[in-house]
Amino acid sequence: MGQVAAVHDLMPDSTDFDLKALSEKIPSMVPEGVKVVRSEIIPLAFGLCMLEVTTIMMDSGGMIEKLEDIYRSVEGITNVETKEVGLI
Repeated sequence: MGQVAAVHDLMPDSTDFDLKALSEKIPSMVPEGVKVVRSEIIPLAFGLCMLEVTTIMMDSGGMIEKLEDIYRSVEGITNVETKEVGLI
């Protein structure tokens, strides 16, 4: 069993959502054994931005879904998409 890197896109419900604060909070939200290696605020259109989060973890079943559930539990995040998953 190796390690995987996963990239998730988190979309807020409005332009007023504080993605910077969420970016700082994400490392304390992820399960033990998951390392947040990057979080970047990406502008989309008309003032709306999304947060792209890259994590590294052991390749164990159900971890990607668990991360999605954690991200979806954040009030103000309306959509979570797993953009990429790959062995490293």
